[in-house]
Amino acid sequence: MTVKEWAAVYRAANEMEQQERIARLPREPVEESVRSYFSLCRMVLALSGSSDEPAELWETRLQHYKNLMEKWTRLAERQNYADQPRRAASRH
Repeated sequence: MTVKEWAAVYRAANEMEQQERIARLPREPVEESVRSYFSLCRMVLALSGSSDEPAELWETRLQHYKNLMEKWTRLAERQNYADQPRRAASRH
């Protein structure tokens, strides 16, 4: 398989996966979306380090991902808190 053939197959698979995500998103609860995001962040953190990368860049990248995770954590906490009154009201 040539590189161009491999890239075409890879591109098609990515496009199909993206279409599945687009179709799933309207039905997916916010909490599940946030969990998926955290899972992706953990995977990216694990894959992003490189032994030939300058240490300064690694620290900057790591801090960026930590900041993103903190923001998403706060969003998830707010969403959970915001959902509490609706859940309580729906029980009555």
